[in-house]
Amino acid sequence: MRRASHDPRRVTALVLGVLAGPILFLTLLEANYALTYVACEHRQEWFLHAVTLITVALVALAGLNAWRARTPGTMERETLDQEETTEMRARFLAYSGMLSAAFFIVAILAFEIPMLVLHPCQ
Repeated sequence: MRRASHDPRRVTALVLGVLAGPILFLTLLEANYALTYVACEHRQEWFLHAVTLITVALVALAGLNAWRARTPGTMERETLDQEETTEMRARFLAYSGMLSAAFFIVAILAFEIPMLVLHPCQ
């Protein structure tokens, strides 16, 4: 029987919780750079905002999945038990994923401010 700490879906949720924010933020930067030319040419900028909202939703979903993959418990203590160490590591990844998601949601929303103020052709 496979232990819950080694469940591939749980490990994937924990790793994506940590990495999804920075990867999606950088992808958003590149997508907005490419889409700005199209927005200027067509005088339409709604899809720039749509891409930002989709990115925020994906980062929030990754943070939510990291939160759901965490293990309950608040006491952290020194231990030599391999199972407890694995659970502490999973808890650390879950909290890191939630913090990373929150930070990058704020960064993405801050990145949206210039797009609200300035026209793409400026």
